[in-house]
Amino acid sequence: MSETREYIIVGQGRGVSYTLWDVAPAPTDATKRAIALEEIGVEAMDALGEVATVWAASAREAVDQHVADLRERSGIDDYGLSTDSNLDAYGPAGDVVPACEPYGNAEALAAAGTSVYRLHGRSTPGVPNFNVFGLPKRGHIETRDRVRAGTVNSGLPWSQSNVTVDVGPGEEPTGSSLDLAIACVVLAATGQLPASALAGLVLIGELGLDGRLRPIRGVRDQVRAAVDAGALAVLVPDANVPEAREVGGIRVLGASTLGEALSLLTGHAHHPSDCVHCNDRRGGHRPCTYRMPCPGCAADGIEPAGT
Repeated sequence: MSETREYIIVGQGRGVSYTLWDVAPAPTDATKRAIALEEIGVEAMDALGEVATVWAASAREAVDQHVADLRERSGIDDYGLSTDSNLDAYGPAGDVVPACEPYGNAEALAAAGTSVYRLHGRSTPGVPNFNVFGLPKRGHIETRDRVRAGTVNSGLPWSQSNVTVDVGPGEEPTGSSLDLAIACVVLAATGQLPASALAGLVLIGELGLDGRLRPIRGVRDQVRAAVDAGALAVLVPDANVPEAREVGGIRVLGASTLGEALSLLTGHAHHPSDCVHCNDRRGGHRPCTYRMPCPGCAADGIEPAGT
């Protein structure tokens, strides 16, 4: 018997057919599931759509069951998916239940001007969309286009879901130094980068359409802001590394492309040299040292040897 799990289906009934917007597994955690359904419901209602949940062995099977129920209710024998449905989400016949969650939340720190900003990324099933809130109107469009193109041209898939990034607090940041952080928080929210890999780090850099990291102006002020915010490290474009290291008091890492930045993050290169988890070769985690255990160790009352 095939394994089943709960799927969330988002779309719009049109009387004689059903338009599928998205379908994805529901979070297995009850709290996350409740939050996701509430957020997705609001988004769907705003777009005149609806949300349904179905237990099935695949996304395709879940949609087929939902459409069959709608067909029975309508009494129309040829009721089915409309031609403008999101067939990429519908999936191939014989598809299997995915092992990972389809969406989630993530946070990252970025710097612009003389301030550090906290970015919150969120990915939910729904009409495929990408928005960055908290930027000037013109900056929002240009940033969105750079981040999406730079990510795709780095060989990374762009999630077919509703992706949003909120930038705050404080005044609207100007410039393009938030690009790298926005790209990383999107990848973390969509499950392509461990969210824990962004902990303790400030990301600074403009992302080119080809996925390269372009140098930015005023990096000294931004690194000083990162130091004042208590960050363990900063990641900047390679060309800005010498200038960034003039500040002192913080670990400085450099990368020339988004791909290189992701390699550094997943390898925990930004963690302290005495990071207990890194030395034990554990999986994704927040920075942990003998002087400052990570939240997981602290919650469990674990004091690493050598404290």
